[in-house]
Amino acid sequence: MQTPKSNNAENTTPANKKKPTPLWSKLLTVGGLLGVAVFAVSLLPRGYSEDISLIGKGDKVMVLFQVPFTVDGQEAVDAMNALRSEYDGRVKFILADQKVEQGKKFAELYGVNSTAFVFFAPDGQKIHTLYSGQTAAVLRDNINKAFNF
Repeated sequence: MQTPKSNNAENTTPANKKKPTPLWSKLLTVGGLLGVAVFAVSLLPRGYSEDISLIGKGDKVMVLFQVPFTVDGQEAVDAMNALRSEYDGRVKFILADQKVEQGKKFAELYGVNSTAFVFFAPDGQKIHTLYSGQTAAVLRDNINKAFNF
């Protein structure tokens, strides 16, 4: 009896072999994916600096002194987030966490003990303190008054 022929001979013919993907195509794909990733990351919200040593270094600074993950603290961050892009490049926004050492030092230096926005002139002089429970509109008015915008 004859055994049936295997299809392996047919699958190894040059017409059925896949051509290798050119290097330029692979590089183009990887470059495109990297470009999309960079663009996506640029759209993510940026965090806030916690470096209170920036006060008095030549920039107008607003510090939010707060306890994270509290209602007052989150409302204050939301108000600040709503205005951040409007003042980008003109005011530095800084967070001082009431529960960490740097935040405790800030509270002692500037006399705050609850959620508050503290405004500083470029020379580091404290201009104004605005306590929590404020809307973005009230915060905007206070920024404009404190920094003469």
